[in-house]
Amino acid sequence: MYLDKKAELAKASFSLNDEFRPFSLMGNRHLQTLLGSLTDKTPPEFPSKEVIVPVSDGDSILVLDSKPVSWTVGNPIAILVHGLTGSHRSSHVVRVGERLYRRGCRVIRINQRGAGPGLHLARWSYHAGRSDDIRKVMEFFQNVVDPSPIFLVGFSLGGNLILKTAGEVGDLNGLAGVAAMAPPINLMQCSELIGKQENRIYESHFLFYLIQEAKKRQRYFPDLPPLKFPSNMSIRLFDEYYTAPRAGYDCAEHYYEECSSEKFIKNINVPTLILTSRDDPFISVGPFEKLDAPDCVSISIQNRGGHLGFLGSDGKGGIRWGESKLVHWIDQHL
Repeated sequence: MYLDKKAELAKASFSLNDEFRPFSLMGNRHLQTLLGSLTDKTPPEFPSKEVIVPVSDGDSILVLDSKPVSWTVGNPIAILVHGLTGSHRSSHVVRVGERLYRRGCRVIRINQRGAGPGLHLARWSYHAGRSDDIRKVMEFFQNVVDPSPIFLVGFSLGGNLILKTAGEVGDLNGLAGVAAMAPPINLMQCSELIGKQENRIYESHFLFYLIQEAKKRQRYFPDLPPLKFPSNMSIRLFDEYYTAPRAGYDCAEHYYEECSSEKFIKNINVPTLILTSRDDPFISVGPFEKLDAPDCVSISIQNRGGHLGFLGSDGKGGIRWGESKLVHWIDQHL
């Protein structure tokens, strides 16, 4: 059975400061962002099996199901969703998933539509608004394990996606909580921010992998419309020429307007944690400060931390304060 709740909460009730404090000489947002993706070795893959979940338009997505030996129906499930150009192998997804798994939680790591090793399963690509895919995964496992409580955990783009999902589904049976780290809740402002010269290193990184994904998809499905990208490529132009038209939106602006979770958050009615930082290089903090959020939504805006960085003591010997905050929050809401 799932670990005794009181014992587990006592185990998890270490001193985790509400305010993030970066390690000495690591307060710079770019250091936090870049070192956050490089430091601290990713734990080895924990036991899992591949599951193919059908979604819409004849596509399917690949998820990794990690079920502890002691897990039984009624014990919690955590569904983890990666960010842009990520997969179930993304380091923060693996680390948080491994910690929840060791606590006795069943962990489902989603490869978003056409992402990672699930590329060949989908003609169409994932994007910030595919909340239907998240619902399909929830429903798939609810049919097997109902009434187990489900927690949605998302990182960056995956954070926007789960917030949009929670705001749309209302009282969807089984949804117990939502935790999002660095979600781009206003896609327009984020595309403008990452397009600044000072953030070119990040934009170039994402563009390289986005274009590679698009080319690989084209090889699997050669009947798709031919790829046409301008020479002066940007995230905004990628969304204009590729993401938006292939997802049924008129243009990038229409896609951003329809898929930003900002306007859905007010409808969330389950406990929710949103964690972000003021110095995130490409996630605008303004929308969080003006957010119309219900009482069940806790918004933690830290002064520093970069993007998915939060490298600082977690009070228990770990160096990833942000990931510990997510896990600690889930512990408290079991």
